[in-house]
Amino acid sequence: MFGSALSENSPARFMQTLWSIPFAWKLTLPILSVACYTLALIVYRLYFHPLAKYPGPLLARISNWYAVYHAYKGDRHLDMYYSHQKYGKFVRLAPNLVTVNDAAAIKEIYGVNQNVKKSVFYQPAIEHSGIESTFNARDRQLHARKRRVLAPAFTEPALAAMEDYMQFHIGRMFHAASGEETFQSEAQCWTADMGKWGNYLTFDVMADLVFGKDFGMLAGDESRELPEIIDGAVHRELIAGSSPFVNRWGLDKILFPDIVKRGSQLIKYAKQQAEIRLKADQSRKDFFWYLSTAKEKDGRPTYSDPREIFSEARTLIIGGSDTTATQLAANFFYITQNPKTLAKLTAEVRSTFPNVDAIRLGPLLDSCRYLHAVVNETLRISPSLPGVLPREVLPGGLRVCGEHFPPGIDLAVPIYTLHHNATIYPCPHKHIPERWLPDQTSEDAVRRCHDALTPFSYGSRMCIGWRLALMELRLTIARAVWMFELKYLGGGRETRLRSPDSDALEYQLLDHMAAARNGPIIRFRKREAS
Repeated sequence: MFGSALSENSPARFMQTLWSIPFAWKLTLPILSVACYTLALIVYRLYFHPLAKYPGPLLARISNWYAVYHAYKGDRHLDMYYSHQKYGKFVRLAPNLVTVNDAAAIKEIYGVNQNVKKSVFYQPAIEHSGIESTFNARDRQLHARKRRVLAPAFTEPALAAMEDYMQFHIGRMFHAASGEETFQSEAQCWTADMGKWGNYLTFDVMADLVFGKDFGMLAGDESRELPEIIDGAVHRELIAGSSPFVNRWGLDKILFPDIVKRGSQLIKYAKQQAEIRLKADQSRKDFFWYLSTAKEKDGRPTYSDPREIFSEARTLIIGGSDTTATQLAANFFYITQNPKTLAKLTAEVRSTFPNVDAIRLGPLLDSCRYLHAVVNETLRISPSLPGVLPREVLPGGLRVCGEHFPPGIDLAVPIYTLHHNATIYPCPHKHIPERWLPDQTSEDAVRRCHDALTPFSYGSRMCIGWRLALMELRLTIARAVWMFELKYLGGGRETRLRSPDSDALEYQLLDHMAAARNGPIIRFRKREAS
């Protein structure tokens, strides 16, 4: 009897019983289990999750795949804008993410010593490169250590020492663009796609400042494919960061193989360039010099692992080239779309500088208030990072704009959306440089504009290279309007948005984390001698 009971409960008996179940039930049970789990998860996220009270698109509130879809499509920033237009200040755009369209949220989320850290959104970027960088390091102390290494390289005196390298490449761009593939030194008029030529300039500048040698893009070398590789790399990180399952299960390799391939190419390329620079002259104080010679207080090298140097070099190339190229293209788009803006800018620059060689860093450039206003307005209307930079709330919670958020919640300010907040920027879809000039509006209005402008983020994680970007933008635009008569010929993504400013045209971007772009086509005519 005892043996019979053992026999009935043996593994063989269990398998026999299992196989006796009809096939339909074998198939139905796991499907039913998954369905029950999914239903329970949906109910929890809609009614019992800490963010359940916040409005947002239904699919966004129940699944990260909503964010993955818009990340892949490249319209994430526009979806955020339309969602805030519909739902208000607080919008739940993922099961665990709330975005806040309020300038006060900038300091409350991104300010120094706030009770947050970079969210798990950045983890795929760390795993893809194999090591953390200044941009994606989630640990505060690690980030602070890395930032201390680069901070001396981005002071005003250090950047001033690098100006001649930048000026060389700016002059080279206008010289090379005049003939494109068949150079004509005496050409009086030519056209150029500034989406492409902005890339060639900024990538050559950053390569020179990071690796001590440019990529040869302005000269037409094969490396002109690098911007496309970088776009794929950051796009991959955006998609993978939008859902933990995409990276955890390697779904990006299946769903987006071309994007994944370009991301891997960038890591390999940055490593190759860094290895070449390590073997080169170490006396030149470029960015790589600061990375490779950094020491701790006890004399140990700060970066004992070469991969850390490779990762920082990669970050510098992406952050200092692709984003600045977007702003160059956007500035050429807006100033040539607005004749009054172009006329005022040209008059200011030509009356300030006696010749093109006088356009350098210093008091004269600082005095060009309208030039600065044009650059600020373009940073506002077409930010190079148009989406969100999410932060995870730490134990103890965080209060933002009067709302308390518990630990583990992700919060962010949607940059494009805030920059188009009509209560701060009237007629937000129109490019109006005058809004940045106190004598054209009011001191209070200008202050509110500056308080909400966050193209480089804010606080201790603010882009370390913001001075370099402004320097390159102002010098390039000033030289362009001093030397040439400019005209818009087409190109770009001049999208009419669903907004009260229905007659306004924007230089529309694709949100791939850093913005992708196309055009504009600009005609350059040499200025007539006066």
